[in-house]
Amino acid sequence: MRASGETFELTVASADGGTPPASDLADAMVLDLEYMPAFQHRPEAGAGGLTLPVPDEPFAICMPLSVEGFGHVYLYADNAGTGYEPSQVAGRRLDFCLEAAESRAAAVSDAEARFRRAGTRPSADYGDRMAAARTLLDDAHAKQPDEAGCAKAALASLAQSLHAGEMLVVEHARSRIAASKPRPEFLFGCHGFGYPKLGERYAEAFGELLNFATLPFYRARTEAEEGARDFSQAERILEWTTRDNIAVKGHPLMWFHRSGLPKWMAGMSWEQIEATHRDYILDAVGRFRDRVKIWDVINEAHDWANDLDYSREQLVEMTRLACDVTREADPEAVRVVNSCWTWSEYVAMGRNYSREIGRPARTVLQYLRDLIDAGVEFETVGLQMYYPTRDLFEIDRQLDRFCRFGKRVNITELGVSSSVEPVKYNPIVDVHIKRYWHGRPWSESDQADWAEGYYTICYSKPEIDAITWWDFCDPAFIPHGGLTDENLKPKVAYRRLSRLITSWS
Repeated sequence: MRASGETFELTVASADGGTPPASDLADAMVLDLEYMPAFQHRPEAGAGGLTLPVPDEPFAICMPLSVEGFGHVYLYADNAGTGYEPSQVAGRRLDFCLEAAESRAAAVSDAEARFRRAGTRPSADYGDRMAAARTLLDDAHAKQPDEAGCAKAALASLAQSLHAGEMLVVEHARSRIAASKPRPEFLFGCHGFGYPKLGERYAEAFGELLNFATLPFYRARTEAEEGARDFSQAERILEWTTRDNIAVKGHPLMWFHRSGLPKWMAGMSWEQIEATHRDYILDAVGRFRDRVKIWDVINEAHDWANDLDYSREQLVEMTRLACDVTREADPEAVRVVNSCWTWSEYVAMGRNYSREIGRPARTVLQYLRDLIDAGVEFETVGLQMYYPTRDLFEIDRQLDRFCRFGKRVNITELGVSSSVEPVKYNPIVDVHIKRYWHGRPWSESDQADWAEGYYTICYSKPEIDAITWWDFCDPAFIPHGGLTDENLKPKVAYRRLSRLITSWS
């Protein structure tokens, strides 16, 4: 998909008839029908709306918007599931609130039909929500061309269909779980970096909830000086996990990010980078092959972490190297190709984690497809998800896209906050995301509600084998993102997940 050279206008209104914040308008995107941005673009704000490029193929639209009665999430419009035809949209003006309301109602109704055929019987509460959504959508149509009145009714319809969609996918997941056998091999984890510093209390609280720990193999730390490798942190964690029968994964063997590239690699040629990574992987995997059987062989190589400025083709070949050498070092290793930003907004932004990319970027879906087309062999698709800014219905739809590759799927990194109190570190004051899931600042109860819904959806999908909530305790990568506080006191999410996991066993 490419830009056609034509444009269209998008009008967007808030529930009070005003204009949404500039930060929301700036994040509007056109998408392919896999709901990924296919090329770099930014909206142009004008009087009463936005101007966006028309792609040369059928497309969808998304943007974040605050919906009173639900929350602040990305909304999607796709012409009720069929996509917008370029010739029909070019030069036109679309009412985003109305389009999003129609598309959401159609998507939820379609999912309901599929889930009913699979044996799920949605609740009466779900039915009441969808009936209200359809009535309000009819009201929105009746109020045209009163843009403010139409938008208010459309957003009210969205509030109902957003809640209904979440209810539907969780109810369907519960139905699938109830109809299936327990999955004792399923891995519930966090990284184990707090051991041994936080002692046996950490180990005990971890083991009472989880059966899976991620070990650190960040090369900028394990080999700060060339040839002087230090795997002592992983060794110390393994003493605990082996003792307590906790499965483990190594993370990451290759990462073209400042945390994965020691300073001594600066200026190395392609051949030198290949050789040194081959040596590192053979050493690390070979050294731990009897104790570590799962590896994140490469991390974020879909243009997001690319400090060596490799081309698309070179990133595929480096991924091949990581996969092949891991298999050479341990023929039984499970190889995970790990990715972040799985909705791939960075493609539209034209940026990676540190700078402008300077060439067309590719989505995570396209990166994985390129690997498979190139014959790169790996077992598992790894997906990160922090502050997803999508509702659970959209999360369920996205997970299904990655489950269709015919690979196993692991949720490798995950986290939402339990508080919005400022966090100071190094000496930055963290600014929390303001796009709240259900319209409230994150709290322990909201963290627990979100985790319960997310874990239920994931556990119900037979393609997914593992979920790693990244931080077990605070302080965390996502501020207040731990399952316990800094004193290892369990939060509501810890207790809720404990009951949930126990109910599945």
